[in-house]
Amino acid sequence: MRKVVLLAAALSISAPLIAAPAGSAQNFLDRANRLKGKGPLALFDADYKRLKAEGTAAGKSIGADRIAAEKAGRPILYCSPKARAQLGAMELIDGLEAIPAAERQSMTLKQAMLRILQKKYPCRR
Repeated sequence: MRKVVLLAAALSISAPLIAAPAGSAQNFLDRANRLKGKGPLALFDADYKRLKAEGTAAGKSIGADRIAAEKAGRPILYCSPKARAQLGAMELIDGLEAIPAAERQSMTLKQAMLRILQKKYPCRR
């Protein structure tokens, strides 16, 4: 019994060290997969709105960076045919899963989303 208590205490202390840092692409993917496992009930989870807001904010920031680059005459980082690039929720999750886990741990959601957009909308040079 004492070993079980010690093991539980050790796991509770080390669990935060194992978890992906907040704001990382890995953290976003972990939370999205947790919600995906809930099926339609995910819509009622408080984290659903937070994930949606984080994804929207990252996308808007990437779009603003693109507009700023165009205005400044700098090269743009992805070339969508429309003014506003489109990336569905499942496309984002699949794209995040395609990035190696070690890289996802150290990338922000914005960096990962930009990589996914670059793959979807490559610029022909």
